[in-house]
Amino acid sequence: MRTLIRSSAFFIIAFWAVALGIDTLMQQWAIFADPASNPAKVRQLIQSEDAEEIPVFGSSKGRSSFIPDSLGPTVYNYSMEKCNFDVTEFLMETELAKSRKGAVLIEFNHRFFVHAPDHTIDAATFVPNVGLPGVREYLERNHRFEYRFLVPGLRYFGAVQEYLRKGISGEDEDDETARVSEKGGLFTERAASPKQLASQVAARQRSIAMRIKLEHDKDDVKEAISAEDRYKLKYLNAFLLFSAPKERVDRFEELVASRPDRPILVAFTPQHWSEIEGIANFDEITALFAELEARHPNLHFYDYSHMKLPDTAFKNSSHLNNEGARAFCTALKRDAGQYLHAP
Repeated sequence: MRTLIRSSAFFIIAFWAVALGIDTLMQQWAIFADPASNPAKVRQLIQSEDAEEIPVFGSSKGRSSFIPDSLGPTVYNYSMEKCNFDVTEFLMETELAKSRKGAVLIEFNHRFFVHAPDHTIDAATFVPNVGLPGVREYLERNHRFEYRFLVPGLRYFGAVQEYLRKGISGEDEDDETARVSEKGGLFTERAASPKQLASQVAARQRSIAMRIKLEHDKDDVKEAISAEDRYKLKYLNAFLLFSAPKERVDRFEELVASRPDRPILVAFTPQHWSEIEGIANFDEITALFAELEARHPNLHFYDYSHMKLPDTAFKNSSHLNNEGARAFCTALKRDAGQYLHAP
């Protein structure tokens, strides 16, 4: 019996030692190896005490658009792929709880208020930070928390390959190598080839045509659509139309109102014309922010969505390259320069 107990104790101790070792190695050599990785950005934001820092929150569109040093010496780009209000809300809560007085920059696109936490909240971004203030509560609130996230050796199960690919190799989701990371942003001089851009534009136009057809058919008694088509229409409406549920807009407005001393700069970054074409209710965006600006003097909305740029200014139909980013930053600095200096 004593031998069995000693063997069991040894096994348990050895297991925890190996588990803790794996956790330590993963964090040191992969997860936090790149300061511009998403987990590192979340950790930096939570722990940052730089009184002069001006943060940028946004999706991959923002990550390739806001060039920090072009906007100001204290700007840092915290943008990350798939980040909409599901993630930005937590980042804003964290930032606005700080004593800083400077501006907060937010990249906006027409899917900003769509609620899809299973898609937008990447657990791999937050699990390494689950012990930091507010992270666990945030994951629980969005039904993305699992108790295994607290267990060394298990918390990173299923995400090891992603951490290794992004941490050690420095690659990101599109496996592009000709990019430069600067203060959280990720930038490239590469422009989409005419063939690539034409293919992406054609795919979007097919989606637009499909949405219009299904929208028509669902109300036509002669053209009953299937349950599968209704699901497809729901997806296309979320993908192509602007949606602003009142409850989510109210939460965004509460954050803006919580710090009337801090300028909140919301920028709809330049879009390829094909991205804008399918937003049939675009006027609702302008109307919403006109109302919000009227109620909150610290909120400023800058719409560059229709900014005239050549195809050579785009990495693909969804993201700017450096040519487009430089043009955007020049315009934003012209229009909002008075807010881009540390107070």
